[in-house]
Order: sequence, then structure tokens, then C-alpha cells
Amino acid sequence: MSNADLYRPNSNLIFGGFGALMSALFVWSSFYQGDGATIATSACIAGAILTCIYTVLFRPKVTFYDEGLVITNPLEKITIGWRDVLDLDSRWALTITTKDFTVSAWAGTAPGRHHARNIHINDIRGLDVDQGGSMRSNESPRSDSGASIYRARVRIARFKNNSETQTLETTRERQVAPLLVGAILVIAAILINSFGH
Repeated sequence: MSNADLYRPNSNLIFGGFGALMSALFVWSSFYQGDGATIATSACIAGAILTCIYTVLFRPKVTFYDEGLVITNPLEKITIGWRDVLDLDSRWALTITTKDFTVSAWAGTAPGRHHARNIHINDIRGLDVDQGGSMRSNESPRSDSGASIYRARVRIARFKNNSETQTLETTRERQVAPLLVGAILVIAAILINSFGH
């Protein structure tokens, strides 16, 4: 895999950082209000919350390569070679259709309905939109879906123009480790709270 280009929305990092700060303050406050069991329970609950924040906000990303792309969703990792892509869409999110499945990227979601009012002529310069033409708000380069579908289209065009480029093998695999870690931390918090007092 060559020429990696990772895409992850900046808003996810901001919201995730805020959630991590709140979790840290939650554990910090337990030092003043309780004993060791209370602190351990708070730490387990904060750990479960941080696992959810990681899974839903930090983990989703799309990595583009010359040979294909890797979509990392909360509980799934999908590798797609450019040769296997049948269709690209961005109506609700970056959605890629192959002969075996259709998958949407959590990192490339479409904007709300008010985003169409914010598209400026400078945003579409160089994107093959004719003078007086229009663009759907979900394909605006300032939206997550637009930025990711633009990268995908550029890489596919480059792949088609270079016959020597290899393609990635298309695979889809579940990754439930974050879910298991969160569940273990919640069970630990319940057990510590029940038997620690």
C-alpha cells in the first residue's frame, strides 16, 4: 500500500477530547467524595465511557491508497481495491458498492440541510462544475462526505490511468474488541460497587 492519505473529521477529535476531559474530571472528583471502592468504580465507568468515545469518535476513518482504500468503522474494518468499486455515492455518507456488499464510512457523513446555503463559488473551483452549474451539498469539499468522495474519485482516476498499479484484496472483517473492553469495564464497575462497600 503506497501514498496513504488518512481522512478523519476534525469535529470528531474535538468532541472526543471534550468527552475525555469530562471523564477525567469525573474520576478526579471521586478522589474527594469517596473511598477506594468509589474511586475504582469511577475509574471503570470512565474507562467504559472512554472506550465508547474511542470507538465512535476516534476510530472511524478512511485511509486512501493508490491501490484502494481502508474504511475503519466502529466495529468493522473494510479493505476495498479500486478494481472492485462499482459505484460511489455520498447522499448520506461516503458509500461504496462492490459486487459483494455496499458499505458506508462513518468518517464521511453528509452535512445537514443547512450546509447547502454555505457553499461558496470558491469551494467548487477546480471540481469540474460548469459556470452556472450546481453541486449537491453532500459533495461540497467542506463536508466530510464531499471531501472523502473527492479523494476517492481522484484515486480511482489515477488507478485507471496507470495499468501497472496493483489493487488491494477486498475484505470485510468484524472487530469487536472495543465492545468487549467496554462491557468488561461496566461489569467490573458493577462488581466493585456491589462488593466493595
